[in-house]
Amino acid sequence: MTKNKGGFVLGAIIGGAAAAITALLFAPKPGKDLRDDITEEVNNLLDTARDYADIAVEKGNEFMDVAKETTEDIKINLKDTTSSIKTQFNETTKHVGDDLKKAKEDIKEKATDVKEFASVIAEEGKEEAAAVTEEKKAAVEEKVEEIKDSVENI
Repeated sequence: MTKNKGGFVLGAIIGGAAAAITALLFAPKPGKDLRDDITEEVNNLLDTARDYADIAVEKGNEFMDVAKETTEDIKINLKDTTSSIKTQFNETTKHVGDDLKKAKEDIKEKATDVKEFASVIAEEGKEEAAAVTEEKKAAVEEKVEEIKDSVENI
């Protein structure tokens, strides 16, 4: 859209200049007056062109300022986002570390419980084995006595 307006303005300037020069050339004036009029029109055209150039430079500077501000805003937003992500990552890392530490403690506790349970079972097994051994020993001694009695009776 800007290109069309710029082309239109440029065309209007060139067309206006051509029309002015043509009008001056065909006007019934003496040579000196005609040259003065042409010089005046050329100066007017140059002033108009300078005005448009100044406007273009001003608009360019405005666009550059807007671009700089936008770039700065983007930098700030990126820094904020990066900081936020870093904070979330650190918090998550801390929570995972805490969870791992708790899991490790739970595993140690369970291992201690299993060890104690195994110790109790082993102790009970020893006691039961001792009791069974005593019973069997008594039964064997009883049989030995019976066999001795039987042998003596024979």
